[in-house]
Amino acid sequence: MNINNLRRQHIADLELLVPPLNEQRRIVTKIETLTAKSRRAKEALDAIPALLERFRQSVLATAFRGDLTADWREKNPDVEPAEELLKRIRAERRRRWEEAELAKMRAKGKVPGDDRWKEKYEEPIKPDCSNGVHDLPELWTWVSVAELSECLDFMRVPINREARAKRVGPYPYWGANGQVGSIDSYIFDDELVLVTEDETFYGRTKPIAYRVSGKCWVNNHAHVLRSVPPVPVDYLWRTLMYYPVEPWLSGTTGRAKLTQAALNLLPIPLPPLGEMTQITSRVAQALDKAERVLGATSVLMPELIALDRAILAKAFRGELVPQDPTDEPASVLLERLRAEREQNGKTTNGASRRRAPASPSPAQSDPTIPGRKPHASRRSQAPARPRG
Repeated sequence: MNINNLRRQHIADLELLVPPLNEQRRIVTKIETLTAKSRRAKEALDAIPALLERFRQSVLATAFRGDLTADWREKNPDVEPAEELLKRIRAERRRRWEEAELAKMRAKGKVPGDDRWKEKYEEPIKPDCSNGVHDLPELWTWVSVAELSECLDFMRVPINREARAKRVGPYPYWGANGQVGSIDSYIFDDELVLVTEDETFYGRTKPIAYRVSGKCWVNNHAHVLRSVPPVPVDYLWRTLMYYPVEPWLSGTTGRAKLTQAALNLLPIPLPPLGEMTQITSRVAQALDKAERVLGATSVLMPELIALDRAILAKAFRGELVPQDPTDEPASVLLERLRAEREQNGKTTNGASRRRAPASPSPAQSDPTIPGRKPHASRRSQAPARPRG
């Protein structure tokens, strides 16, 4: 039986267990007390995801200001400055470019006779600090995303939903907000960071950067970055997760775009390598705890809902409150209710008894009395049927 077929008689025919009146009052009081506690617990659980989101952002902000590893710097004052590390990163970046270019030429059957082809190499763009940057600890420096990574956007291939539906497979298909499906082939097989290219950035609470690993496919709504060794891919990912990119966006507010050029010049704090490793590890530990709390929340919410149902079930089995032998029996209560219904014009089967209409007073029936209008019809004189 569905709700459209539910009739009054169906409800009237239901059999209910009726406790004594005083026990009913105790049951209601107990249910209200317990459900109030349950409701407060649900409200607290509902607030946890937003609190954890703020916690994540706070941890990352603390990490990339240098506050999270201040104790490590005190214990390790004699380390390689970030400027020296940056020189090594740039050298590695160039070496990888030259290696890739040689592979392309050899694949075409070309062997360079000299090193002039190396002059085509473009140094990565410097960071755009025009929107303001905060102070960094000693031995740190500001660098651009381009200096720490290679952008692999040229390898992306978008496939529309209809085509993907015919190519479902084991490999994740990634877009602007994470995985949006699966596919039967892959174009990447690496440790990568994906950054949202065009989406709703303003007022966004979700991260804009995702960490992906292994075989996958990426469409053209997410930039693809590969960190340059020795920079850990997790460091690049964490710095971009909640990056405030609004000053670098183009397009409309509703569908703004973070272009590849804008992404490449975003300023990122670069600490010494040892401290970078510490930051990556400590951030992971803190955020893993947040994820465990969130997981516990998702388990507790269904349990609270089940608890409310259990409270009601226990109440109507007579197990929620103690029974008092001095309470008036429910049978007496029902007899009194039947008598009251009889007195109010209802039979025991629920049918109304028609009462004789009261005779109108002279003031009600005489149209000559001032201020009294004559009745328009017999229907309006009929007394209202009593409610039972």
